Amino acid sequence: MYRIGEFSYLCECTIKTLRHYEKMGILIPKEVDDFTGYRYYSDEQVSTYHNIKTLQEAGFTLKEIKNILDNPKDNNIVKEVKKLTEEYQDKLEKLEEIKNKLRGGVYMELIKNPMFVMIGEFKELKMRNDFKKELDDIDKKVSTNYMDFSKLPSVLISYEVGFKEDNITCFIGRVLNDELKTNYNFIKAMESMGLEILTDNTVETLLHTSSIDDVIDTYKEMIKYVNNNNIQIRGEFIEIYNDNKTDIYVEAYDLTKENEDALIHMKKIEEKFKTAEPIYDSKYVGKWCLQGQIVEPLKIFNPSKEHYMPDTKYKELVLYKDGTTNYDNVTWRDDYLLIKNNGKIVDNRLYQETTKDGTRYLGILMNDLNIKARPYRYYYKEER
Repeated sequence: MYRIGEFSYLCECTIKTLRHYEKMGILIPKEVDDFTGYRYYSDEQVSTYHNIKTLQEAGFTLKEIKNILDNPKDNNIVKEVKKLTEEYQDKLEKLEEIKNKLRGGVYMELIKNPMFVMIGEFKELKMRNDFKKELDDIDKKVSTNYMDFSKLPSVLISYEVGFKEDNITCFIGRVLNDELKTNYNFIKAMESMGLEILTDNTVETLLHTSSIDDVIDTYKEMIKYVNNNNIQIRGEFIEIYNDNKTDIYVEAYDLTKENEDALIHMKKIEEKFKTAEPIYDSKYVGKWCLQGQIVEPLKIFNPSKEHYMPDTKYKELVLYKDGTTNYDNVTWRDDYLLIKNNGKIVDNRLYQETTKDGTRYLGILMNDLNIKARPYRYYYKEER
């Protein structure tokens, strides 16, 4: 099963479109998690999506498509529609087979984080094809003093949840070699030009594959792979372009193995909650409304931007000074939001309270019932 962001890549359509289809009643998620409220889609629904698109391209309105899907009567119109969509689906499957043969198969591997050091700029690409132009501008800025900079592998990191064709928040730049990584003067010179230095030493494992094709096709293969192998991916895709291939990386966790960090954490929390007096910090007291799931670095967090809104039940939280909330099954204490479900307590970290442009925001690392899974980062805005 796929979360909506992953499913959007498989269909090459935006999350906004999928939610519109759900609202219209023509493509409803296969399952909705009772605890989190997350929507999940199946492999078969990829075909359903393509059938809907085929009918749209043939001139049917969404209302007409809904009538066709809701009334599968054995009449001539339905027969013609079924024939049309089956022919289209058959073509898609044959094209997929040809692409797989040309690629010679796509390998996947879980690797230890190589901890790339990257230099560049945060950008909003109007279209993905603008990547080369934006990179050339960065190269020109640096090439006056460092002629070999443009020979380094290029990198594009997308900070969007799900498939998106335009207005993509991203990082564009170059990946430093071992020599430049440790060149203090070079790093300082880059910072003086206003360029950003990126490295992430907090993630231990990445899912890696290489591609010589369209990266979105490779994303699809990665998403299918993790779904079939019980692997969780989260965060941004890192695309590194070197010679005639693209290496793609994304944060990943093997859910077939115990999450030792989570087990240790749970044990500490249980012991702490048994012995220590609860603290109800006044900075958390108040009404908080969900702004969305945040993927981009906090440095470029833009509250006014339209963020991806996760399918969670807890879109409005009121934290009272006695540790209760506006939900009967939710309490809070210390730095934790505690959600009770069927006798089990799921703790979510209240990990950051910050102020931007005079407004307070609260970050929460939201878990689900799977202890092996890693939490996602949600941001809430204080309402007064």
